[in-house]
Amino acid sequence: MNKYFIEQINVSDNEYLVTSILFQNGDKINKGDVIFSYESSKADFDGESDHEGYIYYNPTLALRKNYKIGYLLAVVSENPITDFNNIFTENNSTELESGIHINQDRIITKKAQKLIEENNIDPGVFTEEIVSEEIVSDYLSKNKKHTFQDIGFYYSGTLDFKVNNGQKRLAIIGAGKAALQLLDTVFELKNINPVVLYDGNQNIIGKKLLGIEIKQLSIENIVKDFKDQMFDEIIISFSGNIAERKKWFDLLKENDLSIANIFHPTCIISNFVNLGEGNIFFANTRIGPFVEIGNNNVVSSYCSFEHHNKLGNHNTFGPSVVFSGSCTIGDEIKFGTGIFIEPRVNIESNSIIASGCIVQRNISAYSILRNTTKFEIKKINTGE
Repeated sequence: MNKYFIEQINVSDNEYLVTSILFQNGDKINKGDVIFSYESSKADFDGESDHEGYIYYNPTLALRKNYKIGYLLAVVSENPITDFNNIFTENNSTELESGIHINQDRIITKKAQKLIEENNIDPGVFTEEIVSEEIVSDYLSKNKKHTFQDIGFYYSGTLDFKVNNGQKRLAIIGAGKAALQLLDTVFELKNINPVVLYDGNQNIIGKKLLGIEIKQLSIENIVKDFKDQMFDEIIISFSGNIAERKKWFDLLKENDLSIANIFHPTCIISNFVNLGEGNIFFANTRIGPFVEIGNNNVVSSYCSFEHHNKLGNHNTFGPSVVFSGSCTIGDEIKFGTGIFIEPRVNIESNSIIASGCIVQRNISAYSILRNTTKFEIKKINTGE
C-alpha cells in the first residue's frame, strides 16, 4: 500500500488548495501518471504516482478546498480494494509512509528524505515540524563548502561533498592541489559528476578528496575501471610537469579512453572554435572566433585568445595570458602570468615564456623569454 500526502512546496504556506483529481476510485494507473494537483500562494504542484496499481482517493477529499500539510490524499494498491474507506483514518494525516518521524513530532517528506540520504545529512539538523525538499535544498546550498581539520582535505570515511546529479561521470588523474582547483570548476558544472581520482602518492590511496575516492594510479587500473563502466570520461589535472602530462595523455589515447574537455561556466567561447580533447579552461577565459586548439592544454583564469589563433598540444598558460589575433603556438610551451602577445607572432615548441613579458616577435624552439627589467626594493625611513 503506497500513500500520497500533501507535501510542503514552499516555506510560507501550511495548507494548499486541491485543484484537480485525475482518476476515479479503483482506476488502474501507471507509474508516472499525474493523480492530483494542488496550489499554494506561490507555486503549483502535480502529484505523480511512483507506483503502478489501483488508486483510491480520501473520501473527505474535495476540489477547491484547502488541506493542511500531511493530509492523506490517496493510496495506490497493487490489487483492487473492496472497502477502501477504512484506510483513511484520522491518524493517517500525520502517518507519512513516504517520510520518517523524528522525535514523534517532525515529518520529512519523501523527496526531502531522498536528498538527505543522497547527501549523508544528519536529519537532526532540521528543526522544522515538516521538512520539505525546499528546506533540505536550502540547507545544502548554505553548507556546500566544508572545512577539513587535522587531516586536511584528505580523509577516510563516508562521502561528505560530492556532486550526484551529473550526466557524465568523470575520472581525474592527480589528487593534489591541481585536482582541488579542477574540482572547484567541475562542481560548478551541472552535466559532470566526478566519481574517482587516480594518484601515485601511497599516503593518500584509499582516502577521499572532497568526497571522491582516490585509487592507485596505473594505466591498468584506469582501463579496467573504464571497461567496468565506472566512468565515462577522464581528464588530467596537473599542469606543472608538461612531460608527465603528455605521457599520460598519450597512454590514454593508446588505450582508446574518452578524454574530456572542461570549461568553467564563466568562459566565453565563440561558435567557431576547432577544439581537440583533454583541455582545461578555468574561469573567465575567452576564446575568439576561428581559433584552433589542440589537445591537453591547461588554460588558467582570465586568459584571452583573439581571432584566428592556432594553439598546439600540451601547453600550459598561467593567469592573464593575452593573445592578439593570428598567432601560432607550438607544443609543450610553458607560459607564466600576465603575458601579452602581439598579432601574428609565432612561438615554436618547447619554449618558456616568463611572467610579465610582451612578445612582439617570433620565438624559435627551445627558447626562454624573460623580462630583464631590474627592480630595486628600498626600506622606508620611518625615523626610528
